[in-house]
Amino acid sequence: MDELKMLGTALAGPDPSPDTVDRSRHRLQNTMRGGPARPRSGRRTRWIAAGVGLAAAGAAAAVVVSDLSAPDSHKKEPVLSGRQVMLAAATTAESKPAASGTYWHTKTVQQLGKVTTVSETWTRRDGSTWLSVAPGLVSRVGQRPLIRGSDLDYTRVQRLPTDPGRLRTALLKSTTVPAARQQPRLSTINLLQAVLVEVPAPPKVRAAAYRALAAMPHIDNLGRTAGGYRLRISYMDDAGTRVEGTETIVVDPKSTQLRVEGWAGFGGGDNPVGPSRTASGWTDGLPGRIVPWKAQEPYIEKLNEQLKKQGH
Repeated sequence: MDELKMLGTALAGPDPSPDTVDRSRHRLQNTMRGGPARPRSGRRTRWIAAGVGLAAAGAAAAVVVSDLSAPDSHKKEPVLSGRQVMLAAATTAESKPAASGTYWHTKTVQQLGKVTTVSETWTRRDGSTWLSVAPGLVSRVGQRPLIRGSDLDYTRVQRLPTDPGRLRTALLKSTTVPAARQQPRLSTINLLQAVLVEVPAPPKVRAAAYRALAAMPHIDNLGRTAGGYRLRISYMDDAGTRVEGTETIVVDPKSTQLRVEGWAGFGGGDNPVGPSRTASGWTDGLPGRIVPWKAQEPYIEKLNEQLKKQGH
């Protein structure tokens, strides 16, 4: 079995109802990353999606960054809006030097009930990719895009526009999943967040992604938390009169890191999966033991059994 199909099959499952598909943010994220894999040999399994959302006043954001980076214990910290937090992160991102290394590494931790899954990838600039699902085991797999459900490899990521409006257009155009284009607003937000979390985007591209997100309405700052500020994004219905769902993210204006904590309310009912955490960055080595993909299959089968027992 192809190694990537094997992973999809190992972590795949039944689709939600059509109504949930149309309205669920989580379902859209699954779709953008390639959708649920088709079970083979009669198996029923579940695909676990890694969770991981325009032009603005740069001078004002720069003032915010200054206030955040050198706080005075005798002065009351200014109350920032969600938009100001995004703009502060954009200004910092633009001034940071580009990092480098041999492999672009991503690590996603996903919670499904009592089952926790950890997946990691290492990708070289030429597209060569290694994957780990079983702890301590790493396998060479076929080339794939840096953002699932798109055509964005390393070279295309480096060439993304640095203007917020053009970046949004380019990201939506990059999607290879037709269903994602049926909800362009949510698809674009997902892709913008993926640029900030999952790929080695240049500093000016990261800044543009933050500025594009800052232009969204209905962003509330819920206050400081570990790793930055917790922001709540409210998604309205087409008429703009009712909140259909919310997403919670954490943004650190100093490090410019973004993480998605979770979402609620899309499509009604319970969320199909729990929260996920994705971390990424450059590294120069492949940790663990390099093995053929078949060596990881027993661990995946064990995960399948655990998911089956708890109703996933």
